Amino acid sequence: MRTSRATRPRTTSLTTTEYAVLTILTVETQNCVRSGYDLLKDVEKSVGHIWTPTKSHLYAVLPRLVERGLATRRTAPGARGPERQLYRVTKRGERVVRQWLEEPVPGDRQLFMLKAFYGGLQSREALVAHYRQFRDDRAAYLAELRALEPTNTRRGHDYYHYFLLRLGIEHTELEIRWADDAIEELER
Repeated sequence: MRTSRATRPRTTSLTTTEYAVLTILTVETQNCVRSGYDLLKDVEKSVGHIWTPTKSHLYAVLPRLVERGLATRRTAPGARGPERQLYRVTKRGERVVRQWLEEPVPGDRQLFMLKAFYGGLQSREALVAHYRQFRDDRAAYLAELRALEPTNTRRGHDYYHYFLLRLGIEHTELEIRWADDAIEELER
């Protein structure tokens, strides 16, 4: 018997936005359901300092998560207006989130920050692997920055570029020290 596409969950991989919204839904719907508006407010108070979906992206992603069987949706009366769509992550959605969170992604600083923010949903080993990958990425970037250092910074146009290059070097050195400290603490 053939199942129609409308009832068959899609199996292709999710976008970063879909994974992120599913993660937010996983954390914020523990024992309750949330509307898109509620989730946006939750984001503002938490992960919004690291990653923020636009309102239109969040509202577009939620039905796709339902279509894929990763979340459920039900309608409820609105407090002062139209009906609200309330969402809850499914058990399958929780498994997908945890699997995604545990996979380190080389070279993506923002994705590292997003996954590190939700470190409590990961194994300690996976979290350490994320920090190690981040540190290695930042060390490679630091080598690139140091290769750009001019031999004579007091002459010409490069002198003004050097201010920004120094900032980049110092910031990257700080990130490496921060990652090393986090790794050391996580391995205790």
